[in-house]
Amino acid sequence: MTQLVWTMSLKPKYISSKFLSSDEHLVFESRPSAFKFMVSGSIVMLFGIIALVIFAWKWIPNSPSIPYISDYLSNADYGQFVQLAFGAVFFLALIYFFYKWLRWNSTIYAVTDERVILQTKILAKEYDDIELMLITNVETRQTFGQRLLGYGTLVFSTQGTTDRKTSIKWDWVPDPMDVRKKIQEVMDVRVKPPLK
Repeated sequence: MTQLVWTMSLKPKYISSKFLSSDEHLVFESRPSAFKFMVSGSIVMLFGIIALVIFAWKWIPNSPSIPYISDYLSNADYGQFVQLAFGAVFFLALIYFFYKWLRWNSTIYAVTDERVILQTKILAKEYDDIELMLITNVETRQTFGQRLLGYGTLVFSTQGTTDRKTSIKWDWVPDPMDVRKKIQEVMDVRVKPPLK
């Protein structure tokens, strides 16, 4: 039965191999859907690009007048400040987009033959893990929209103890039913005693 775990072993792509013990084998690793993190970042970036175009409008040759905005930009008293404000909006939108991308890029879901792992945070890394032997329930949740997009939420629960984390939640997992099946296969090998 332990042969199943060895054949499913992967080389770490996202999670640091330093975090895994020498005899621990990676079975699954992924990131959440970029949709979760990047929708708001993309919308803000769209407004930022519009602000950039308005900021650079006066340097575009033969550019037509923008209703209302061109009057403010050409005003001698405060036109330069309005233009700088649009430049600042673009810069802030770029920072927000980059922050959302970093949040998505630093969130990693992993399953080894010993535990379930959640890695979060951008600069300081935070690792939450639950040993497979302690997991009592794996819950799969999918809203209608998530089902259409092929994503879902997995919640790994343990029996409550005072010194251990009682659950880990993975949001926007790609193909959650297949992921749950892989995890269940590893749990069957590691947790259940072999049949005689």
